[in-house]
Amino acid sequence: MHLPHRSPPRSLSPPPPWPRPLPQTEASRLAARYSDWAGSQSNAEALVTGLRSGSPVTLVTNGADRSVSLAGFSPSGPISYGAVGNALSGAQRSLSRVGIVHPNAEQIQAALIGGDVLSSNGKLVAMRGSVGRAHGPRRQSLDSVSRRPLD
Repeated sequence: MHLPHRSPPRSLSPPPPWPRPLPQTEASRLAARYSDWAGSQSNAEALVTGLRSGSPVTLVTNGADRSVSLAGFSPSGPISYGAVGNALSGAQRSLSRVGIVHPNAEQIQAALIGGDVLSSNGKLVAMRGSVGRAHGPRRQSLDSVSRRPLD
């Protein structure tokens, strides 16, 4: 007597949790990496998106003393995600070298496109800019509106 072939029983393990997390994109990985340094997730996303696409970047940071720093610039054109990562890493290193670990919006702008910053010891330091040399971004009209205490 010939018995029909039967498949082995299926495992009774529970189904995967839903919804499944979406895979991280290069943009979200870069934004997550620089969100603390940039002062917020939205600033990090603005930096990554703006540098990558060549669109205007606006940054807003809040200081421990309740001050607000606002700065912006327009990259001259789009750059690759690799170049975005290099630009942000270079800006972070440049500021770190002068003792700035948690920069405000103006300091981030200066480190990316060039400008002056006050170092942690109070000396004025000229930043060359990690993207300004190769890509020539333009400052926006809201350039360097900063350090206004919140009421």
